[in-house]
Amino acid sequence: MPETITKVIDLVPGDVQSLATIEAASLTEQAFWEQYVSQHVPVLIKGAAAAWPALQQWHRPGYLESRCGDAVVFVARTFNPNPSLEHAAERRQRLAECIADMRGAADHETFSIPAMDVPQQWMDDLGDYHFLRQHERKPLGYPGKRIFFYKNASTEWHYHQLDETLTCQLAGTKRISLFRLTPANWWSFAPLIKANYHHMSCADRFFPTDSGLTKYEGVLEAGDAVYIPPFWWHGIDAATSEPGITLAQCFRSPVKRFGDWKEPITRELVGDALRMNKLRLLPLLALIWISSISRALKKEAWTSA
Repeated sequence: MPETITKVIDLVPGDVQSLATIEAASLTEQAFWEQYVSQHVPVLIKGAAAAWPALQQWHRPGYLESRCGDAVVFVARTFNPNPSLEHAAERRQRLAECIADMRGAADHETFSIPAMDVPQQWMDDLGDYHFLRQHERKPLGYPGKRIFFYKNASTEWHYHQLDETLTCQLAGTKRISLFRLTPANWWSFAPLIKANYHHMSCADRFFPTDSGLTKYEGVLEAGDAVYIPPFWWHGIDAATSEPGITLAQCFRSPVKRFGDWKEPITRELVGDALRMNKLRLLPLLALIWISSISRALKKEAWTSA
């Protein structure tokens, strides 16, 4: 009996609109920073990596496999849940063998290699974003670059508490959906999604029917990137059965957009520090305070976009 391919995007209800889209060739550093990053507005950037060697090389069978060395990774035969279940339904396998297995697998099979560092031999095939260089800064919470290799594997709805993300599709095609919760509708959605109620057959009875939630959706083809601000929930489904490769690049948020006490996610970030790493608490509180002061001095309101 064929495996069931799990999809997550449509499990959370909402009014769907097209994600803002722009051609990379027309996007300047100033426009990217001022119109999107500084405002925390997501955008799909067509052709952001169109000139990178990876676009021409990585889909070729045997190319990446010959550049893996002795690297060993975990591979799962499921979609990517949230929170992640460390090592659940996973096996350790040489990266080269895992990639070869994905390329040769049937269209109904699911594979996922959790986020991993980019192998050094793959780095030469990656380029830079012309609209980001001036503002590229070391992230506070996430690695600078991570890579995801998958086949038919969705990524569960989740959000980032801090750091900006550019997610670039280097092989395959995927569908992405994003929405922004506010203090007004946070409790109508966040607890249900975190508890995975949206996977239940009666999920439609839990979510409010008149919430006014808007989901912004788009399709990433090879060479496209999407800017995902912190605070924005996002879910990802594979759009085709071919193996997909995604590069996530993170950079530090502008000070004025670091956090706001009205945001449940900001309060959650502080709560996590209290429970898990008290050494982070004072720096976090200082950054939130500086962020608030920065907006006050410039007379800029925190907006939910």
